[in-house]
Amino acid sequence: MKKYALAIAVVLLLVITISFLWFSHNQQSQIRDSLNIALQIASASDIDADNYEIFVNSIDGVRVSIFDEAGNLLADNDVDVAGAPNHSNRPEFIAVRGAGYGEDIRTSQMTGEKKIYMMARHSNGAYIRVAQRVSLTNEFLLWLFMPILLLSLCLAVLLVMFQKNMQLEKMRREFVANVSHELKTPLTSIKGFAELTAAGLANGVETVRSYQGKIVSQSDRLLTIINDIIHLSKLESDKPQNLISVNTRAAAEQVREMLKFSADEKNIIVQISGEGKITAETEAIYHLIYNLTDNSIKYGKRGGFVRIVLDGKKITVMDDGIGIPQNDIERVFERFYRVDKSRSTETGGTGLGLAIVKHTVQKYGGTVTLKSENGTQVYIEFRK
Repeated sequence: MKKYALAIAVVLLLVITISFLWFSHNQQSQIRDSLNIALQIASASDIDADNYEIFVNSIDGVRVSIFDEAGNLLADNDVDVAGAPNHSNRPEFIAVRGAGYGEDIRTSQMTGEKKIYMMARHSNGAYIRVAQRVSLTNEFLLWLFMPILLLSLCLAVLLVMFQKNMQLEKMRREFVANVSHELKTPLTSIKGFAELTAAGLANGVETVRSYQGKIVSQSDRLLTIINDIIHLSKLESDKPQNLISVNTRAAAEQVREMLKFSADEKNIIVQISGEGKITAETEAIYHLIYNLTDNSIKYGKRGGFVRIVLDGKKITVMDDGIGIPQNDIERVFERFYRVDKSRSTETGGTGLGLAIVKHTVQKYGGTVTLKSENGTQVYIEFRK
């Protein structure tokens, strides 16, 4: 990304530099053309010393000055004649005396502005000079602002899309690798125990039954992973349908009953308090509470607790378990991400529980926050 950003910065700098040079040259050419026309008109005009002031003030958009032979300012439509310095040493004045025409580009000592000066001698012996400001900053920025802004916006969109595509591609690769690993592990066990049984290497009824039990256990794990993948896929692709007012208390009670055996094995008390209703699909809310409660039981300490707190559109699930390291909190909602791979394997988790929770919350327009202080606390809030 740094290389791309540097390349874009170089391209923008080149575009601005080239545009500035072109704009500067083009503007000066236009100013010279307009000044040349104005000078020709002024030089051909019938003027005398009595109407110098009237003549210069009748011209707008161009500074017009009239000087005598010695370089003294006689009339000017932009500055006060009184106190004006002698101009005989100006480059355009020196040139006009020798060749009948003079030109210069410089910053005016009287106005402080950069100008193009053109000067010619009138038939009555006076010298007429026309000048126009050359200030590229505002005009150039105004001229360049829109295309640069448009280009910057396009590049920003492309960068965001590129970065997002890279992230999606990385997630896709990780997902494929993780799915392959998660499916391969139980399949390898099933194949191994099946081969031992088929080859007659398992001696005794108890041994065969033990192997068969392990095959069933690994098959159940495989089926759970596949079901979770299918459920997650449906959450991402399907739009919310059959929305009803889901009683979160009833869903939590059902989850507690389903997980009673797991909780009793570790002597964990599952407490439910409060009431709530959420506009969603019943099955989705049930799975959400189930996954959070199941995680709390799996990683909770023996003799501990799991609390499910319901408050209108809010669902909070907390426990006094092992907690989650701060460095892992931002990643625990990723598919197949495990804080402790060895412990997760022992507990039989698929690594998809919190990913399902996150996508369920997103599907129904809610927010989810996870904290880990003396256990783990997951806070969920829906809008409807």
